[in-house]
Amino acid sequence: MPMQAVDAGSPTRGRPFGLESVTGTVLASFAFACLLSIAVFPDVWASMVRVWMHSETFAHGFTALPCAAWMLWRRRSDWQALPQRPWWPATFALFACGLIWLVGRLGGVSSLEQFGTVGIIPATMLLLVGPAITRAIAFPLAFLFFAVPVGEFLTPIMMDYTADATVAAVRWSGVPVFREGLHFSLPSGRWSVVEACSGLRYLIASLALGVLYAYLQFRTLRYRLAFVALAIVVPIVANWVRAYGIVMLGHISNMKLAAGVDHLIYGWLFFGLVMALLFWAGSLWREPVAASTSIPATRGAIPMDEPDRLSRSSSNNRRIALVLAAVAIVALWRPLSNELLDQSESFDGVGPLRAAIDGLPPAQSLDYEPHYTGASGTLRIARTIDGTPVELHAYHYARQHETSEMIHGSNYVVRADDFQSQILSKSTRSAAWGSVASYRIRRAGTGLLLVWQWYAIGDTQTANPYRAKAATAWSLLTGRGDESLALVLVTPIETGGGATSAEHLRAAARRLRLLADALQPAIRSVVQAPAPR
Repeated sequence: MPMQAVDAGSPTRGRPFGLESVTGTVLASFAFACLLSIAVFPDVWASMVRVWMHSETFAHGFTALPCAAWMLWRRRSDWQALPQRPWWPATFALFACGLIWLVGRLGGVSSLEQFGTVGIIPATMLLLVGPAITRAIAFPLAFLFFAVPVGEFLTPIMMDYTADATVAAVRWSGVPVFREGLHFSLPSGRWSVVEACSGLRYLIASLALGVLYAYLQFRTLRYRLAFVALAIVVPIVANWVRAYGIVMLGHISNMKLAAGVDHLIYGWLFFGLVMALLFWAGSLWREPVAASTSIPATRGAIPMDEPDRLSRSSSNNRRIALVLAAVAIVALWRPLSNELLDQSESFDGVGPLRAAIDGLPPAQSLDYEPHYTGASGTLRIARTIDGTPVELHAYHYARQHETSEMIHGSNYVVRADDFQSQILSKSTRSAAWGSVASYRIRRAGTGLLLVWQWYAIGDTQTANPYRAKAATAWSLLTGRGDESLALVLVTPIETGGGATSAEHLRAAARRLRLLADALQPAIRSVVQAPAPR
């Protein structure tokens, strides 16, 4: 009976079970890679599952592993005839994934922990089956990263862009609009761009479906990447059109339609239509016909000779050795992180801050409070400077982990869609000791407020959360612990009195600078000194 022979470099060349052997090895390697990642880092996978369960934006995470496995099996003809062999340089990729997890764990960046954990799967595949097959299954392996619930940092950016596009389109339609931040008013009523209107859910869902469709529909990388790019652009623009349509529908109907929860229903129906059109457009694309790559047939089965037997045995021995190496490399990171994290011990990190400003006259607390959770110590204290209240909010963090991270999506100065507090402007200001994020906020019932916010870790005081995360990881890696402070100062921006608004703003900034300078020795004593043991 005629049969196909696999690549000349394969030790199973000419044997009737060659393709089945490659398929079994690849699928077994994929199963082992998944089990290795889950077994060593079950807490990371559990944290991702919790997000999938409680967030509609990332509910697709449940499909990442099953879909990747299905894609692998569905297009197995793309890689069955390729040479597969253990490839020891992939140990460096495994090491890199472990290092990413370690940096994420030390810096309190859960997304880095999750990327490192998921990255173990493709790195292990590269180790066990080699570069040729790993390149062929790159899209299913890349699909695994949809398990990582990342992207919420885009929400405020996309909310701003949605507000910009909606207001511009409404004005082009001849309707007058008055805008304040994410809130805008039409003659018929008032609208706000909230998180659900950012379009992030549509973007992530479209991207996941786009990757799946591109892999199954196309064979060339150029066409696949082009369709994925289209799956990114289309939902963003479609969300702008959706927001504009909802606002105009509400305006035309005098706020009788699309003014409540029904506009979210319209949004999902609209998204379904957009995705159907996107896939229809993709079905019209025609790839160039690929050259024939048929594998020549032999007259019959070639028996396994002794050199083949020895080659196959040697390959299996190498694969077993690399399996053990993979387990050792992946398993070493957790005890290392525990050793580094044990350098920090909780202590009173806010007492020195209180003592530093006790000499200033007390003041009544302001009607404002930022949102920070999981701190080991908190302080809220108001003092008077130049006859005006200035309030300090301080949050001390040590031995940070997933539920007690200083920099986290649940911690914020003002929630973007808070109807009581509108962010009128945001900027970054430099100081002799670092930088602060400066917010000008309109607070209902209180008036205008000036808010300064920054982080202090080791020798670093910065408003940049990414720099603060990096400083936290570096402090732990250098044996100094992760004692950190999140600091928020707030004072009213006064009005009247014959001064201009710019002069009032400068006076408010001066009060905050005086208090921040007075706090500096205490801040350094908390975040620079090693924790007592």
